[in-house]
Order: sequence, then C-alpha cells, then structure tokens
Amino acid sequence: MKLKLAGLLLIVVVLFSCSNKEVPIGKWEDNIELSKKQVKFTAAEETITITTKGEGWWISDITLNNDLITGINEIDTTVSNFIIDKVEFKLERKNAKEIQISMTENQTNTKRILFIGLQSGNYFDGIFITQSAK
Repeated sequence: MKLKLAGLLLIVVVLFSCSNKEVPIGKWEDNIELSKKQVKFTAAEETITITTKGEGWWISDITLNNDLITGINEIDTTVSNFIIDKVEFKLERKNAKEIQISMTENQTNTKRILFIGLQSGNYFDGIFITQSAK
C-alpha cells in the first residue's frame, strides 16, 4: 500500500512540475514593440511617425472603416523601406524601425478608422488611427 501511495505521489509531482502556466502554448511575446498602438487625428491632414523595437515585421492587412485595402499583397512589406499610397492615407516604412503614416483631410461628416495590421512570426499587432469627421 505504501509503495502504491508513493508511486501515485510521484506521478502527481511529475505532472505538476511539467506544467508551465506563465507562457501558454502558441502565444508569442511582443516582438514588434510599437511605440503607439492608438492614435487620434483631427479632420485636418496629419502625419505621425511610429517606431518599433523589432525589425522583422511586415504588414499583414490594412483596413479603412472596416473595408480591406486591396493590392497590399503586391508590395513586399518585409523589406526595410516601402510606400503604400492611397487616396485617404499614405504609409511609409522609413527603415526597419520607423513607420510614417499620413492621412489626408477628412472632408466627410463621418470619422475614419484606419487599421494597419503587423505580423512578426506568429505574433500579431496593429495600429488604429481614428480621424475625426469635419
């Protein structure tokens, strides 16, 4: 009986010592480290530069008012400098750690929400820019 109890106790100790509650399986730590994730613009034309600590990121998607911006896949966003130029906004990766985002004047009566999704490995992050209505 004591041998069975000791064996059971050993199994329980081994099972609990193998669990790692600090890092869930499949969850990556922030390896992009954006300087800002949410920005508010007035209705006027504005520009912001956002920095990252990580270098190996790329653009996964861009939406404007929840509409997916097409044509992004045609641009290699893994390189350290590129430009995405659309009517409402311009995004420029200046170097491996700087993104400059400009929005044109919002002449509508509706606020605009620009989302820029970033990915590095299996880590996803993003920048939300909310531009006021006129």
